[in-house]
Amino acid sequence: MSAPSSKTLVKLQGRWKLNKSLSADVASILALQGTSKMIRSAIGSASVTLTISQPSEEEYHVKQTATAAAIPGTTEQYILDNEWRTNKDPFFGEVKGRSRWISLDEGTEMQEDSDEKWEDSDEGKLILAESGSMDGIWESTRVWGFKELEGARRWIQSVHVWNKEGEDFRGNMVYDYDSED
Repeated sequence: MSAPSSKTLVKLQGRWKLNKSLSADVASILALQGTSKMIRSAIGSASVTLTISQPSEEEYHVKQTATAAAIPGTTEQYILDNEWRTNKDPFFGEVKGRSRWISLDEGTEMQEDSDEKWEDSDEGKLILAESGSMDGIWESTRVWGFKELEGARRWIQSVHVWNKEGEDFRGNMVYDYDSED
């Protein structure tokens, strides 16, 4: 479902479903992050939903659920102050992350496909989320914003993941708006 114009990065709360037909291959990203083939396969066949709450315009709580047996849900916290924080993740172990606002120009330079233009719905700003394993096995950046894709307004995370072997992957994760939660 197309994201309503009332949904912006400042007002992102609600339920968002991963649109697998428009998104990059999740299994490729997970492989670079060292997850097992069994987990990659299970997530590949699952429906993934993000439920976002926002205690403030600078803080996001993202609960991820996958409709597949034995896959635990995760909750990530994003505070847009560019401070590194650590977390214990059920898939990746100890991870670090930070996030901040960036300009549309910075986001355009970092995205996979520069022909797709970011929507200017948040005073010329996008969100940059950086993360990595504490043991240095992998790192990632994700630029959050909205784009018009296949005739619908969608929330996009432009993802870049790389590992210590020098392998990397770039692609977009595309989310359809589901509902207020």
